[in-house]
Amino acid sequence: MCALHSSLTPSGLCIKLERAKRLLMILELRRYLTQQDRFFKLPWLLILDGIGLALSLFLVFTQIASRAHEQDGRVFLILLTVFAVNARLFLGQMKTLETALGKNRTLLLFAPLLASISTVVVQALSRSYYSGTALVIFTALWSLWILLMRFLYQRHRPILKLLVIDPCDFRTELGHLHRVQITTLQEPPKRFRGFDVVMVDPARTYSSEWLQWLAHADMSGVRTMSAPIVLETLARRVPVNMLHGVWAFEILSGASMYGIWKRLFDIVAVVFLSPFLLLLSGIVALIVYFDSGSPILFRQKRLGRGGVPFTMVKFRTMKHNSEENGAAFASHGDPRVTKMGQFLRKFRLDELPQFWNVLKGDMSIIGPRPEQAGFAREFEEDIPLYALRHNVRPGITGWAQVMQGYAASVDETREKLCYDFYYVKHCSLGLDVRIVYLTIHTILTGFGSR
Repeated sequence: MCALHSSLTPSGLCIKLERAKRLLMILELRRYLTQQDRFFKLPWLLILDGIGLALSLFLVFTQIASRAHEQDGRVFLILLTVFAVNARLFLGQMKTLETALGKNRTLLLFAPLLASISTVVVQALSRSYYSGTALVIFTALWSLWILLMRFLYQRHRPILKLLVIDPCDFRTELGHLHRVQITTLQEPPKRFRGFDVVMVDPARTYSSEWLQWLAHADMSGVRTMSAPIVLETLARRVPVNMLHGVWAFEILSGASMYGIWKRLFDIVAVVFLSPFLLLLSGIVALIVYFDSGSPILFRQKRLGRGGVPFTMVKFRTMKHNSEENGAAFASHGDPRVTKMGQFLRKFRLDELPQFWNVLKGDMSIIGPRPEQAGFAREFEEDIPLYALRHNVRPGITGWAQVMQGYAASVDETREKLCYDFYYVKHCSLGLDVRIVYLTIHTILTGFGSR
Protein backbone atom coordinates (compact mmCIF):
# COMPACT_ATOMS: atom_id res chain seq x y z
CA MET A 1 0.00 0.00 0.00
CA CYS A 2 2.86 2.36 0.83
CA ALA A 3 4.57 1.58 -2.47
CA LEU A 4 1.31 2.22 -4.33
CA HIS A 5 0.82 5.50 -2.50
CA SER A 6 4.36 6.67 -3.26
CA SER A 7 3.95 5.85 -6.95
CA LEU A 8 0.78 7.94 -7.09
CA THR A 9 2.33 11.04 -5.55
CA PRO A 10 2.82 13.98 -7.93
CA SER A 11 6.62 13.56 -7.95
CA GLY A 12 6.39 9.79 -8.50
CA LEU A 13 3.87 10.22 -11.32
CA CYS A 14 6.02 12.90 -12.98
CA ILE A 15 9.06 10.63 -12.87
CA LYS A 16 7.11 7.76 -14.48
CA LEU A 17 5.77 10.07 -17.19
CA GLU A 18 9.26 11.45 -17.82
CA ARG A 19 10.68 7.94 -18.22
CA ALA A 20 7.84 6.95 -20.58
CA LYS A 21 8.37 10.08 -22.67
CA ARG A 22 12.11 9.46 -22.91
CA LEU A 23 11.55 5.87 -24.02
CA LEU A 24 9.09 6.97 -26.71
CA MET A 25 11.57 9.54 -27.99
CA ILE A 26 14.34 6.92 -28.07
CA LEU A 27 12.13 4.49 -30.01
CA GLU A 28 11.17 7.27 -32.41
CA LEU A 29 14.82 8.08 -32.98
CA ARG A 30 15.41 4.42 -33.72
CA ARG A 31 12.79 4.65 -36.47
CA TYR A 32 14.60 7.59 -38.01
CA LEU A 33 17.88 5.72 -37.90
CA THR A 34 16.37 3.04 -40.15
CA GLN A 35 13.82 4.98 -42.22
CA GLN A 36 16.13 5.39 -45.25
CA ASP A 37 17.36 1.82 -45.14
CA ARG A 38 16.59 -0.10 -48.32
CA PHE A 39 18.15 -3.47 -47.58
CA PHE A 40 18.93 -3.92 -43.89
CA LYS A 41 15.61 -2.94 -42.34
CA LEU A 42 14.37 -5.10 -39.47
CA PRO A 43 12.09 -7.27 -41.71
CA TRP A 44 15.06 -7.95 -43.98
CA LEU A 45 17.19 -8.90 -41.00
CA LEU A 46 14.48 -11.36 -40.02
CA ILE A 47 14.49 -12.81 -43.56
CA LEU A 48 18.28 -13.03 -43.63
CA ASP A 49 18.27 -14.76 -40.25
CA GLY A 50 15.77 -17.22 -41.74
CA ILE A 51 18.08 -17.92 -44.68
CA GLY A 52 20.95 -18.60 -42.27
CA LEU A 53 18.69 -20.88 -40.23
CA ALA A 54 17.68 -22.82 -43.36
CA LEU A 55 21.31 -23.33 -44.39
CA SER A 56 22.24 -24.46 -40.87
CA LEU A 57 19.33 -26.90 -40.71
CA PHE A 58 20.28 -28.28 -44.13
CA LEU A 59 23.78 -29.07 -42.86
CA VAL A 60 22.23 -30.67 -39.77
CA PHE A 61 20.03 -32.80 -42.05
CA THR A 62 23.00 -33.98 -44.12
CA GLN A 63 24.90 -34.78 -40.92
CA ILE A 64 22.18 -37.00 -39.42
CA ALA A 65 20.74 -38.43 -42.65
CA SER A 66 23.15 -41.34 -42.77
CA ARG A 67 23.37 -41.93 -39.02
CA ALA A 68 19.82 -41.96 -37.68
CA HIS A 69 16.62 -43.78 -38.32
CA GLU A 70 14.39 -41.68 -40.56
CA GLN A 71 11.75 -41.15 -37.89
CA ASP A 72 14.30 -40.26 -35.17
CA GLY A 73 16.12 -37.82 -37.42
CA ARG A 74 12.87 -36.15 -38.44
CA VAL A 75 11.79 -35.57 -34.82
CA PHE A 76 15.22 -34.19 -33.96
CA LEU A 77 15.15 -31.80 -36.94
CA ILE A 78 11.58 -30.63 -36.22
CA LEU A 79 12.37 -29.92 -32.57
CA LEU A 80 15.53 -28.01 -33.47
CA THR A 81 13.61 -25.93 -36.02
CA VAL A 82 10.79 -25.08 -33.59
CA PHE A 83 13.17 -24.09 -30.79
CA ALA A 84 15.34 -22.05 -33.19
CA VAL A 85 12.39 -20.04 -34.54
CA ASN A 86 11.02 -19.44 -31.04
CA ALA A 87 14.43 -18.39 -29.70
CA ARG A 88 14.92 -15.94 -32.59
CA LEU A 89 11.50 -14.35 -32.12
CA PHE A 90 11.73 -14.26 -28.31
CA LEU A 91 15.18 -12.64 -28.17
CA GLY A 92 14.23 -10.27 -30.97
CA GLN A 93 11.42 -8.85 -28.84
CA MET A 94 13.62 -8.12 -25.80
CA LYS A 95 13.72 -4.34 -26.13
CA THR A 96 15.26 -2.84 -23.04
CA LEU A 97 16.48 0.76 -23.11
CA GLU A 98 19.85 -0.55 -24.26
CA THR A 99 18.71 -3.10 -26.84
CA ALA A 100 15.96 -0.90 -28.33
CA LEU A 101 18.58 0.93 -30.37
CA GLY A 102 21.08 -1.90 -30.73
CA LYS A 103 21.13 -2.51 -34.47
CA ASN A 104 23.30 -5.57 -34.12
CA ARG A 105 20.91 -7.01 -31.49
CA THR A 106 23.65 -8.71 -29.52
CA LEU A 107 21.18 -10.94 -27.70
CA LEU A 108 20.27 -12.72 -30.93
CA LEU A 109 23.68 -14.35 -30.95
CA PHE A 110 22.31 -16.56 -28.16
CA ALA A 111 19.44 -17.88 -30.32
CA PRO A 112 21.40 -20.83 -31.83
CA LEU A 113 22.81 -21.83 -28.45
CA LEU A 114 19.40 -21.58 -26.77
CA ALA A 115 17.83 -23.68 -29.53
CA SER A 116 20.53 -26.35 -29.25
CA ILE A 117 20.34 -26.58 -25.46
CA SER A 118 16.52 -26.80 -25.53
CA THR A 119 16.67 -29.60 -28.12
CA VAL A 120 19.25 -31.56 -26.12
CA VAL A 121 17.16 -31.29 -22.95
CA VAL A 122 13.95 -32.49 -24.62
CA GLN A 123 15.65 -35.31 -26.54
CA ALA A 124 17.61 -36.44 -23.48
CA LEU A 125 14.49 -36.50 -21.28
CA SER A 126 12.62 -38.52 -23.89
CA ARG A 127 15.70 -40.72 -24.46
CA SER A 128 15.48 -40.08 -28.19
CA TYR A 129 18.21 -39.70 -30.78
CA TYR A 130 20.19 -36.49 -31.14
CA SER A 131 23.55 -35.67 -32.72
CA GLY A 132 26.06 -33.64 -30.73
CA THR A 133 28.14 -33.01 -33.86
CA ALA A 134 25.10 -31.71 -35.72
CA LEU A 135 24.25 -29.35 -32.86
CA VAL A 136 27.79 -27.96 -32.79
CA ILE A 137 27.65 -27.37 -36.56
CA PHE A 138 24.24 -25.72 -36.26
CA THR A 139 25.26 -23.44 -33.37
CA ALA A 140 28.55 -22.37 -34.96
CA LEU A 141 27.21 -21.75 -38.47
CA TRP A 142 24.04 -19.86 -37.51
CA SER A 143 25.89 -17.78 -34.91
CA LEU A 144 28.49 -16.74 -37.49
CA TRP A 145 25.74 -15.97 -39.99
CA ILE A 146 23.87 -13.71 -37.53
CA LEU A 147 27.11 -11.98 -36.55
CA LEU A 148 28.02 -11.39 -40.21
CA MET A 149 24.60 -9.88 -41.01
CA ARG A 150 24.89 -7.45 -38.08
CA PHE A 151 28.43 -6.54 -39.11
CA LEU A 152 27.26 -5.75 -42.65
CA TYR A 153 24.43 -3.65 -41.26
CA GLN A 154 26.80 -1.62 -39.12
CA ARG A 155 29.03 -1.01 -42.13
CA HIS A 156 26.27 -0.02 -44.56
CA ARG A 157 23.50 1.50 -42.49
CA PRO A 158 22.45 5.02 -43.61
CA ILE A 159 23.99 8.12 -42.08
CA LEU A 160 21.68 10.15 -39.86
CA LYS A 161 21.32 13.76 -41.04
CA LEU A 162 21.28 15.92 -37.93
CA LEU A 163 20.54 19.65 -37.75
CA VAL A 164 21.98 21.49 -34.73
CA ILE A 165 20.76 25.00 -33.87
CA ASP A 166 23.69 27.25 -33.04
CA PRO A 167 24.70 28.45 -30.47
CA CYS A 168 24.69 25.28 -28.36
CA ASP A 169 26.36 24.27 -25.09
CA PHE A 170 27.03 20.68 -26.14
CA ARG A 171 29.40 21.28 -29.06
CA THR A 172 32.13 19.09 -27.54
CA GLU A 173 29.71 16.17 -27.29
CA LEU A 174 29.13 16.25 -31.06
CA GLY A 175 32.66 14.94 -31.54
CA HIS A 176 31.62 11.61 -30.00
CA LEU A 177 28.96 10.92 -32.66
CA HIS A 178 29.70 8.46 -35.43
CA ARG A 179 28.05 7.98 -38.84
CA VAL A 180 26.14 11.22 -38.36
CA GLN A 181 26.10 14.12 -40.81
CA ILE A 182 25.94 17.28 -38.68
CA THR A 183 24.76 20.65 -40.00
CA THR A 184 25.04 23.64 -37.65
CA LEU A 185 22.96 26.73 -38.46
CA GLN A 186 22.23 30.02 -36.72
CA GLU A 187 19.30 30.95 -38.97
CA PRO A 188 16.42 28.72 -40.11
CA PRO A 189 17.10 27.15 -43.53
CA LYS A 190 14.72 27.58 -46.45
CA ARG A 191 14.12 23.86 -46.83
CA PHE A 192 13.05 20.87 -44.76
CA ARG A 193 14.44 18.04 -46.87
CA GLY A 194 17.91 16.85 -46.12
CA PHE A 195 17.37 16.58 -42.35
CA ASP A 196 16.16 13.61 -40.32
CA VAL A 197 16.27 15.11 -36.81
CA VAL A 198 16.65 18.62 -35.38
CA MET A 199 18.51 18.60 -32.07
CA VAL A 200 17.59 21.38 -29.64
CA ASP A 201 18.92 22.38 -26.25
CA PRO A 202 16.05 22.21 -23.70
CA ALA A 203 17.78 24.87 -21.59
CA ARG A 204 17.66 27.49 -24.36
CA THR A 205 14.90 29.79 -25.62
CA TYR A 206 14.62 30.00 -29.40
CA SER A 207 13.43 32.88 -31.56
CA SER A 208 9.96 32.98 -33.10
CA GLU A 209 11.52 32.31 -36.54
CA TRP A 210 13.07 29.10 -35.33
CA LEU A 211 9.88 28.03 -33.51
CA GLN A 212 7.83 28.59 -36.66
CA TRP A 213 10.33 26.66 -38.78
CA LEU A 214 10.37 23.78 -36.26
CA ALA A 215 6.57 23.57 -36.35
CA HIS A 216 6.52 23.32 -40.16
CA ALA A 217 9.46 20.89 -40.11
CA ASP A 218 7.53 18.62 -37.76
CA MET A 219 4.58 18.55 -40.18
CA SER A 220 7.05 17.71 -42.98
CA GLY A 221 8.34 14.67 -41.11
CA VAL A 222 11.47 16.19 -39.52
CA ARG A 223 11.26 15.58 -35.78
CA THR A 224 12.61 17.88 -33.07
CA MET A 225 14.38 16.02 -30.26
CA SER A 226 16.10 16.97 -27.03
CA ALA A 227 19.90 17.09 -27.18
CA PRO A 228 20.53 14.87 -24.10
CA ILE A 229 18.45 12.03 -25.56
CA VAL A 230 20.04 12.23 -29.01
CA LEU A 231 23.58 12.47 -27.65
CA GLU A 232 23.07 9.66 -25.16
CA THR A 233 21.52 7.38 -27.77
CA LEU A 234 24.07 7.94 -30.52
CA ALA A 235 27.27 8.36 -28.45
CA ARG A 236 26.37 5.72 -25.82
CA ARG A 237 27.35 8.07 -22.98
CA VAL A 238 25.43 10.33 -20.59
CA PRO A 239 26.84 13.89 -20.70
CA VAL A 240 27.59 14.95 -17.13
CA ASN A 241 26.78 18.63 -17.78
CA MET A 242 23.26 17.69 -18.90
CA LEU A 243 22.25 15.87 -15.73
CA HIS A 244 20.05 17.54 -13.16
CA GLY A 245 19.84 16.73 -9.44
CA VAL A 246 16.66 14.87 -8.49
CA TRP A 247 16.03 13.50 -11.98
CA ALA A 248 19.57 12.15 -12.17
CA PHE A 249 19.21 10.31 -8.87
CA GLU A 250 15.93 8.73 -9.99
CA ILE A 251 17.09 7.78 -13.49
CA LEU A 252 20.50 6.52 -12.35
CA SER A 253 19.23 4.60 -9.35
CA GLY A 254 20.81 1.37 -10.60
CA ALA A 255 17.90 -0.63 -9.15
CA SER A 256 16.55 -3.45 -11.35
CA MET A 257 15.80 -7.16 -11.25
CA TYR A 258 18.71 -7.71 -13.60
CA GLY A 259 21.08 -6.95 -10.72
CA ILE A 260 19.96 -10.16 -8.97
CA TRP A 261 20.52 -12.28 -12.08
CA LYS A 262 23.84 -10.58 -12.67
CA ARG A 263 25.07 -11.48 -9.18
CA LEU A 264 24.09 -15.12 -9.80
CA PHE A 265 25.92 -15.06 -13.13
CA ASP A 266 29.04 -13.66 -11.45
CA ILE A 267 29.17 -16.52 -8.96
CA VAL A 268 28.53 -19.22 -11.57
CA ALA A 269 31.10 -17.73 -13.97
CA VAL A 270 33.85 -17.50 -11.34
CA VAL A 271 33.22 -21.06 -10.10
CA PHE A 272 33.12 -22.42 -13.66
CA LEU A 273 36.31 -20.60 -14.69
CA SER A 274 38.17 -21.22 -11.42
CA PRO A 275 40.45 -24.05 -12.74
CA PHE A 276 41.65 -21.83 -15.60
CA LEU A 277 41.89 -18.74 -13.39
CA LEU A 278 43.91 -20.58 -10.73
CA LEU A 279 46.32 -21.98 -13.30
CA LEU A 280 46.83 -18.60 -14.98
CA SER A 281 47.13 -16.85 -11.60
CA GLY A 282 49.85 -19.31 -10.55
CA ILE A 283 51.84 -18.52 -13.68
CA VAL A 284 51.46 -14.76 -13.16
CA ALA A 285 52.44 -15.12 -9.48
CA LEU A 286 55.68 -16.81 -10.50
CA ILE A 287 56.38 -14.05 -13.03
CA VAL A 288 55.89 -11.37 -10.37
CA TYR A 289 58.05 -13.21 -7.83
CA PHE A 290 61.01 -13.78 -10.16
CA ASP A 291 60.70 -10.25 -11.57
CA SER A 292 60.60 -8.22 -8.35
CA GLY A 293 60.30 -10.61 -5.42
CA SER A 294 57.61 -10.55 -2.74
CA PRO A 295 54.98 -9.48 -1.89
CA ILE A 296 53.24 -10.89 -4.95
CA LEU A 297 49.85 -9.34 -4.22
CA PHE A 298 48.97 -5.68 -3.84
CA ARG A 299 46.05 -4.67 -1.62
CA GLN A 300 44.35 -1.31 -1.67
CA LYS A 301 41.19 0.25 -0.22
CA ARG A 302 38.61 1.05 -2.89
CA LEU A 303 34.97 2.20 -2.80
CA GLY A 304 32.29 -0.32 -3.67
CA ARG A 305 28.53 -0.19 -4.10
CA GLY A 306 26.98 2.60 -2.08
CA GLY A 307 30.43 4.07 -1.40
CA VAL A 308 31.27 1.28 1.07
CA PRO A 309 35.06 0.70 1.22
CA PHE A 310 36.55 -2.75 0.60
CA THR A 311 40.03 -4.20 0.05
CA MET A 312 40.76 -4.83 -3.62
CA VAL A 313 43.47 -7.37 -4.54
CA LYS A 314 45.77 -7.21 -7.58
CA PHE A 315 49.07 -8.68 -8.65
CA ARG A 316 51.82 -6.20 -7.81
CA THR A 317 53.12 -4.47 -10.95
CA MET A 318 54.96 -1.55 -9.32
CA LYS A 319 58.21 -1.36 -7.41
CA HIS A 320 58.32 -1.58 -3.61
CA ASN A 321 57.12 1.54 -1.76
CA SER A 322 55.80 3.02 -5.01
CA GLU A 323 53.14 4.95 -3.07
CA GLU A 324 55.24 6.04 -0.11
CA ASN A 325 54.57 9.66 -1.13
CA GLY A 326 50.84 9.05 -1.51
CA ALA A 327 48.59 7.63 -4.22
CA ALA A 328 49.11 8.93 -7.76
CA PHE A 329 47.78 8.23 -11.23
CA ALA A 330 49.81 5.89 -13.42
CA SER A 331 51.25 7.48 -16.56
CA HIS A 332 52.77 6.31 -19.83
CA GLY A 333 56.30 5.04 -19.14
CA ASP A 334 55.74 5.29 -15.38
CA PRO A 335 59.13 4.58 -13.71
CA ARG A 336 57.35 2.92 -10.76
CA VAL A 337 56.20 0.02 -12.97
CA THR A 338 58.43 -3.09 -12.92
CA LYS A 339 59.90 -4.73 -16.03
CA MET A 340 57.19 -7.38 -16.31
CA GLY A 341 54.58 -5.11 -14.74
CA GLN A 342 54.09 -3.22 -17.99
CA PHE A 343 53.32 -6.48 -19.78
CA LEU A 344 50.90 -7.61 -17.08
CA ARG A 345 49.09 -4.27 -17.07
CA LYS A 346 48.86 -4.14 -20.86
CA PHE A 347 47.01 -7.46 -21.05
CA ARG A 348 45.13 -6.91 -17.73
CA LEU A 349 46.70 -10.00 -16.13
CA ASP A 350 47.28 -8.06 -12.91
CA GLU A 351 43.50 -7.96 -12.42
CA LEU A 352 43.10 -11.74 -12.02
CA PRO A 353 42.94 -11.76 -8.15
CA GLN A 354 39.90 -9.48 -8.35
CA PHE A 355 37.79 -12.52 -9.24
CA TRP A 356 38.12 -13.28 -5.52
CA ASN A 357 36.52 -9.88 -4.83
CA VAL A 358 33.74 -10.86 -7.24
CA LEU A 359 33.12 -14.12 -5.39
CA LYS A 360 32.99 -12.25 -2.06
CA GLY A 361 30.43 -9.78 -3.44
CA ASP A 362 32.64 -6.68 -3.27
CA MET A 363 32.76 -6.43 -7.05
CA SER A 364 31.09 -7.70 -10.20
CA ILE A 365 32.75 -8.97 -13.37
CA ILE A 366 31.26 -5.99 -15.23
CA GLY A 367 30.75 -2.51 -13.81
CA PRO A 368 32.49 0.84 -13.25
CA ARG A 369 36.06 0.47 -12.02
CA PRO A 370 36.37 0.90 -8.22
CA GLU A 371 38.15 4.12 -7.30
CA GLN A 372 40.51 4.86 -4.42
CA ALA A 373 38.78 6.62 -1.53
CA GLY A 374 41.08 9.65 -1.67
CA PHE A 375 40.61 10.18 -5.38
CA ALA A 376 36.85 9.61 -5.06
CA ARG A 377 36.52 12.41 -2.49
CA GLU A 378 38.42 14.78 -4.79
CA PHE A 379 36.27 13.83 -7.77
CA GLU A 380 33.05 14.31 -5.79
CA GLU A 381 34.13 17.90 -5.09
CA ASP A 382 35.15 18.66 -8.68
CA ILE A 383 32.64 16.60 -10.73
CA PRO A 384 28.86 16.96 -10.23
CA LEU A 385 26.99 13.78 -9.29
CA TYR A 386 30.16 11.67 -9.31
CA ALA A 387 28.83 9.50 -6.45
CA LEU A 388 26.06 8.13 -8.73
CA ARG A 389 28.54 5.69 -10.24
CA HIS A 390 28.49 3.87 -6.88
CA ASN A 391 24.85 2.85 -7.42
CA VAL A 392 26.02 -0.46 -8.92
CA ARG A 393 28.81 -2.85 -7.95
CA PRO A 394 32.20 -1.90 -9.38
CA GLY A 395 33.63 -4.29 -11.94
CA ILE A 396 36.82 -5.83 -13.28
CA THR A 397 35.87 -4.52 -16.70
CA GLY A 398 33.21 -2.04 -17.78
CA TRP A 399 31.74 0.20 -20.45
CA ALA A 400 34.13 3.06 -19.67
CA GLN A 401 37.17 0.78 -19.81
CA VAL A 402 36.40 -0.60 -23.27
CA MET A 403 35.29 2.78 -24.66
CA GLN A 404 37.96 5.08 -23.22
CA GLY A 405 40.57 3.19 -21.23
CA TYR A 406 42.57 4.45 -18.27
CA ALA A 407 41.87 7.92 -16.84
CA ALA A 408 44.81 9.83 -15.37
CA SER A 409 43.35 13.26 -14.58
CA VAL A 410 40.16 14.97 -13.46
CA ASP A 411 39.27 15.88 -17.05
CA GLU A 412 39.75 12.30 -18.27
CA THR A 413 37.77 11.04 -15.28
CA ARG A 414 34.94 13.40 -16.20
CA GLU A 415 34.93 11.93 -19.71
CA LYS A 416 35.03 8.40 -18.32
CA LEU A 417 32.16 9.20 -15.97
CA CYS A 418 29.87 9.81 -18.97
CA TYR A 419 30.31 6.16 -19.93
CA ASP A 420 29.90 4.99 -16.31
CA PHE A 421 26.59 6.84 -16.10
CA TYR A 422 25.46 5.23 -19.33
CA TYR A 423 26.19 1.79 -17.87
CA VAL A 424 24.40 2.54 -14.59
CA LYS A 425 21.35 3.72 -16.51
CA HIS A 426 21.25 1.00 -19.20
CA CYS A 427 22.65 -1.98 -17.28
CA SER A 428 21.31 -5.03 -19.12
CA LEU A 429 22.28 -8.44 -20.50
CA GLY A 430 22.73 -7.04 -24.01
CA LEU A 431 25.11 -4.33 -22.82
CA ASP A 432 27.09 -6.78 -20.66
CA VAL A 433 27.52 -9.16 -23.59
CA ARG A 434 28.79 -6.29 -25.71
CA ILE A 435 31.26 -5.32 -22.96
CA VAL A 436 32.59 -8.89 -22.75
CA TYR A 437 33.18 -8.89 -26.52
CA LEU A 438 34.93 -5.50 -26.41
CA THR A 439 36.95 -6.58 -23.36
CA ILE A 440 38.40 -9.49 -25.32
CA HIS A 441 39.38 -7.03 -28.05
CA THR A 442 40.87 -4.69 -25.42
CA ILE A 443 42.95 -7.48 -23.87
CA LEU A 444 44.28 -8.63 -27.24
CA THR A 445 45.21 -5.08 -28.30
CA GLY A 446 46.26 -3.63 -24.92
CA PHE A 447 43.94 -0.63 -25.50
CA GLY A 448 43.92 2.04 -22.78
CA SER A 449 46.56 0.50 -20.51
CA ARG A 450 49.05 2.56 -18.48
